[in-house]
Amino acid sequence: MNNTPEMAIKTLKSMPEYIALFKKAFPGEADPVTFDNMAEAIEAFEATLLTPDSPFDRYLEGNKDALNEAQKGGLKLFMDKGCATCHGGINMGGEAYFPFGLVERPKAEIIAGDTGRYKITHSKSDEYVFKAPSLRNIELTPPYFHSGKVWDLKEAVKIMGAAQLGAALTAEEVDKIEGFLRTTTGVQPKVEYPILPAPTMQTPRPKLD
Repeated sequence: MNNTPEMAIKTLKSMPEYIALFKKAFPGEADPVTFDNMAEAIEAFEATLLTPDSPFDRYLEGNKDALNEAQKGGLKLFMDKGCATCHGGINMGGEAYFPFGLVERPKAEIIAGDTGRYKITHSKSDEYVFKAPSLRNIELTPPYFHSGKVWDLKEAVKIMGAAQLGAALTAEEVDKIEGFLRTTTGVQPKVEYPILPAPTMQTPRPKLD
């Protein structure tokens, strides 16, 4: 994906099968193989990647038995401790940026030298600011944090408690919050991978440093 719009379109246009597929997907356009159309096609695919019917979804819909008592306790802790402040909404996050280490800076190995949005904006207020990710399906998406240094969900919960909330969570609290987070795992989409068009002699080759 480390490409330019111009090179991406040149690559697609080098394969007749892709041109035919774009003409089918965007009928009536004289030149359907454009960067905007490529982005729209990817967006249309990503919109199908829904994970409905998690236990938490069923609980929100009124099924009080969808979560057990420990999981309900984890949900209460998640809300009472302030986790929902950054991880709210239907996706439980993924909508806003927040400082990582609001109360206590995580270990250097977790930060891994990344200063967050500061690298782009060069604004002092953006140092160590990252997007709060969605927590849905979180048990399926290790490793955690921008650096990928933490593989255990309980450890991630413990780190977030200290770094963002200034809370030294007990082992029982960590267990309950982790148990609740696992209830956000929904039905995973079935992805059928297509046979992609073969490259031609005109297809640009990757540039290796």
